[in-house]
Amino acid sequence: MSRENSSEQVPLRTKLFFGIGAAAEGTKQTAFNVFLLFYYNQVLGVSGTLSGMAIFIALCVDALSDPLVGSLSDNFHSRWGRRHPFMYSAALPMAVCFFLLFKPPSGLGQTGLFLWLTTWAIGVRTAMTFYVVPSSAMLPELTSGYDERTSLVSYRYLCGWMGGLITAQMGYLYFFAPSSQFADGRLNPHAYGTFALACAVMVAVAILASTAGTHHLIPNLHTPSHPTPFSLRRLLKELRETLGNYSYLMLICASLFAAAAAGFQDVMGIYVGTYFWGLTTSQIAVLVYPYVVATLIGSVLARPVSQRFDKKKTVLGLAFFAIVVGPLPIFLRLLGIMPVHNMPLLLSVLLFHILVVVTIIIMAQITIASMLADIVDEHELHTGKRQEGIFLSALSFTGKATSGLGGLLAGVALDFISFPKGAQIGSVPAETIFNLGLVVGPGMMGLHLLGLFFVSRYRITREYHQQVLAQLAERTRRASIVEQLTPGASLDQSA
Repeated sequence: MSRENSSEQVPLRTKLFFGIGAAAEGTKQTAFNVFLLFYYNQVLGVSGTLSGMAIFIALCVDALSDPLVGSLSDNFHSRWGRRHPFMYSAALPMAVCFFLLFKPPSGLGQTGLFLWLTTWAIGVRTAMTFYVVPSSAMLPELTSGYDERTSLVSYRYLCGWMGGLITAQMGYLYFFAPSSQFADGRLNPHAYGTFALACAVMVAVAILASTAGTHHLIPNLHTPSHPTPFSLRRLLKELRETLGNYSYLMLICASLFAAAAAGFQDVMGIYVGTYFWGLTTSQIAVLVYPYVVATLIGSVLARPVSQRFDKKKTVLGLAFFAIVVGPLPIFLRLLGIMPVHNMPLLLSVLLFHILVVVTIIIMAQITIASMLADIVDEHELHTGKRQEGIFLSALSFTGKATSGLGGLLAGVALDFISFPKGAQIGSVPAETIFNLGLVVGPGMMGLHLLGLFFVSRYRITREYHQQVLAQLAERTRRASIVEQLTPGASLDQSA
């Protein structure tokens, strides 16, 4: 795709197929963030620290696999382009690993369950890496438009959140619905296997649909003129170059803390909803509905708001709002102000709060992903290299950090306050409930504050990005002239 045309509006069909694959990631994220730790901790009896540690170990493997797959796809050459062979290969392994994660053999003790969780969590994350990293890396190639990138990311986040919301509702209303044997269906160990099977099918279908739906774009995507074979030395050099980009480093740090906050909130959400607010499964399912509305609103507003205030200012403002408003209901409950004894009023307050906060979070996530794509252009200007894969692997890694870091922090927090396993609603001591709110409220606020600090150090503005694109266009023009005057000269050599 030429640089002159790449800033034009991306066709709706491309946006839809580019976005729909994120439903697979949304399904995985919801299963990990909402149900996985609860299943191993409350249902199977694994300690919170061990469960969180297993999920964190899988995240550490991601720290290696994500940039590795990004580098491989940046330099891969085939008749199906750089990205699509990796994307096609992810569907079946992802589905198998996902199912096995929620289907441990009977008779395993704490150590056996810990190893099972660790092994298949690594399998799920690694398989997802082979889809998410190459797919995300197509973003800077599809358009160089500063605002059109935000629009393209909006479709991806819309589909991702919808996939996650469908997964949550499917779990709460069907698989984990109350039964004669289990008044709280979330404590039914037999429901998790069929739930995982349904999720595995959804994940595989979403990956294959997105990959096949964008297959026609392969001839227009960038192809390296001199693909280089993989080596550890080259990978380390590329990592050093990417982390040497100041704006990239600041944005990654900000994204990691934001992801940890989101993951901590997601994992603890089922505990907070069940024990802190005393909600039933069906009432928690009702709280999912504002997520649907918030997803639509956030996806629509992200582009015009960042267009009006610029991307960095948009994220700073949204992050500050999330810090102040996010933990507010928990603080009000601890102060005895929230209407906990009036369930209709409590549900109304929580519904409105979720609508506002999730809208803000989605807008911030979309804008940050668009900012990462802009860094790729700056890197090309300074180095002459297009390395979308290794840069955009940050999107995959920070997304997985949501459950990895969040799961670890939540698991440790649950053990720290001695939260009981297999607890029924109303059976947890009041002091433990108070401590649950105490670790969740300030915990989220502290993580968001750290994210706010790092995003404030980001340097790329709209004006600077336009200068970068202008210099790249001029470099391409000069290289074209040299190539015409010197037969056989390559674009890379001219640059």
